[in-house]
Amino acid sequence: MRTLLCLLLAALVLTGCAARPRSGAETPTAAPSASAAEPTPDAAPQPTAEPAPAPSPAPAAAMPPEVPLETWAAAMPRQPEYTIATAEAAIDRRDARIAWPEGLTLYMAPWTGTLEEAAAAYGIPLETLTALNPDAQRQDLGNGMSAYTDLKLSDGPCELPREPVKLVTVSTPWVEFRAEQSNTYEVPAALDDQAAACLATAYDFIQEHARMHVGIDPSEPLADGPWYASTDGALFTRYTDLEQYLLTIFTPESCDAYLGGPLPADTESYSYSGGYYYRGEGDRICFVTGDSGSFIGYCGAVYTRPELQPDGSLLFWQIELTIESEDFAGWAEDRTYTPDTACAVPVRLVPTDAGWRVAEVSALG
Repeated sequence: MRTLLCLLLAALVLTGCAARPRSGAETPTAAPSASAAEPTPDAAPQPTAEPAPAPSPAPAAAMPPEVPLETWAAAMPRQPEYTIATAEAAIDRRDARIAWPEGLTLYMAPWTGTLEEAAAAYGIPLETLTALNPDAQRQDLGNGMSAYTDLKLSDGPCELPREPVKLVTVSTPWVEFRAEQSNTYEVPAALDDQAAACLATAYDFIQEHARMHVGIDPSEPLADGPWYASTDGALFTRYTDLEQYLLTIFTPESCDAYLGGPLPADTESYSYSGGYYYRGEGDRICFVTGDSGSFIGYCGAVYTRPELQPDGSLLFWQIELTIESEDFAGWAEDRTYTPDTACAVPVRLVPTDAGWRVAEVSALG
């Protein structure tokens, strides 16, 4: 099964499985605060599928005061323009060729740590995780790495949530490349406008500059090494501006995934693991460019309802739906396709005096 960047997934997924026999709970995340999901029975008499239980509820923190979108955006060195509209549940807006699946087994992406660490990170009992995956074994990934792959988070199909969404359009009209000037993203409708804009801007940066393409363009090659530097017409050209922009969107810890600090002297051992963007001479944004394709079988994502956690953070699951069947050869106009795989990714926002920041998120598609 294809990994959809869901490296922290678990109890959320579990909460995200709504039950049919009893009324299902909206699914929270890898933290306490959602009720356990219920199975969806098959048409033929079969054992009921049981998703792993969510953690026990804990006292909730108070929701912080809402920070106006304009106040939050004013801290950016250059502000995108935002348009926010409400919509029906995300799945109801999908391409007409995509059918709603009756229920899907939920999976976790490859986990490089131990099962004990996975259970702790995902907030589910170790006994539950091992019961769901009695034959779990590490698989060799090459380069001296190994991971648990295809770990299940539910023992059979779960009903997927139909959480309403907001449509957030992020526009950066000063960017030269037209494809990067305006993009629209779906986020849970329960988020306030500042949180919704923050999450959409995180999606936008990851999508444009850290997933399918690494680079803030236009750019020019530097004289030495594999490095490029952003030029006029790019999102930003100064590293300090990029740093300020990202710190308005992400937590400092999350920014470390994208910002590498001073340009490394050793280009031979360079890898993206230390960050994508570096500060070059004259405060220029420097990077090693790279491209990767999107997954053709991606069918979109649905969300669970954001839940306020005891530590004050907001936690919910982004459940990505894909077609993994070997028979799938691409999209035809006259056919209907049903997703066959669901991978839940945790999304967590944390409060600050200046508004919400994204602590955990994954690229869409």
